[in-house]
Amino acid sequence: MRALNRPTIALGYLTFWLICSSASGGDDVLTITINNNTSDNLLVTVYDQNTNPAQRVLASTAIYGNASMPVSISPDGSGMGHLSWTAMTIDHDMRRCGHNDKAGLNDGDTVNVQADSDCGG
Repeated sequence: MRALNRPTIALGYLTFWLICSSASGGDDVLTITINNNTSDNLLVTVYDQNTNPAQRVLASTAIYGNASMPVSISPDGSGMGHLSWTAMTIDHDMRRCGHNDKAGLNDGDTVNVQADSDCGG
């Protein structure tokens, strides 16, 4: 029996990895754009709801008025993303808050965030 050399073994592993990633789609993250579509400067926190427990992917990060920021989240078994977000205005004198939950997200989707409600007690 012929002995296998290292390049042949490495090529075999690479081929196996490429076949497996092609079969599964190769997408283990979804890139979602978080868009502040208001003129307010916001502190935004985003959670990936497809992880158990939910994983924070953005933590009290400033997103200025009419700006956006990409985040990466995990797809579920059907390839769809699910996130929740909270937002709070940076301006302490005019404090407003907002939150929402968004499921059924595809790679490249945009989620608009805003803080248009009272923050409560």
